[in-house]
Amino acid sequence: MQPFTKLFLTILLAHLLGDCCLQRFGRVQPRSGRTRGYVQHGMIRFLVLLACIGVFFGVQSLGSHRMWIGIAFYIAIHLGTDFSEQRFMNRRRSADSAVVLAADQMVHVLTIAMMAWFVARPGWVALKTEFSWSAATGDRVLQAGIVYLAVVFAGGYVIRYVTRNLVAGVKTSGETPEQLTNAGMYIGWLERFLIITAILVQSPSMVGLILTGKSIARFPELKERFAEYFLIGTFLSVALAVSGGLVLLKLWYGTISLK
Repeated sequence: MQPFTKLFLTILLAHLLGDCCLQRFGRVQPRSGRTRGYVQHGMIRFLVLLACIGVFFGVQSLGSHRMWIGIAFYIAIHLGTDFSEQRFMNRRRSADSAVVLAADQMVHVLTIAMMAWFVARPGWVALKTEFSWSAATGDRVLQAGIVYLAVVFAGGYVIRYVTRNLVAGVKTSGETPEQLTNAGMYIGWLERFLIITAILVQSPSMVGLILTGKSIARFPELKERFAEYFLIGTFLSVALAVSGGLVLLKLWYGTISLK
């Protein structure tokens, strides 16, 4: 693994540990405006980053002035990003949202890449070798993209068309027919995606777990017309997903073999 890639992954691991596992110990509270929270937040990021670099990139790397400069800029930009996020939410008086979270994480990942680039100073030849894209890889990505999109999304339209007459007579507590259809659509997307992936990694037992989880969630409502809608939609969804997974197995491995 090239130094740039290894350092990028090391810093990313430290970021995930700090944000996902240790966040509550140094969390910056919205609308607080307290300096202490940012100091705690920065210290935790700093210590976790040092530990990860020492373990995975080598303690000797901490003797580099360039590494310490990179760490200082990374922590400063990280805290600046968090401060800007809190200011934005305070002015808009909005709670956390998916858009804000995605934008925040994109800035953090970009900062990680900049630090790794600054410290490792990779050449273009080394980067090209590390991220080379072979013709075989391109073919597989193309095949997977077609199968996943066709089964997950286009297959959803087929299922909705077949079950359109069943939805009108379905009655569930707290859900309108439109809400029921939308919920089924989102669940179906995830279901078909997971089933194709399970077959692709040759783990068909995962399919049973997926269907079991779905059935348990809807068990109290499996009565009257909803049972018909649920079973027909599920069987169609599974049939499409399994077919797509088998096609992808054949295209990728030249044979259909499930362990």
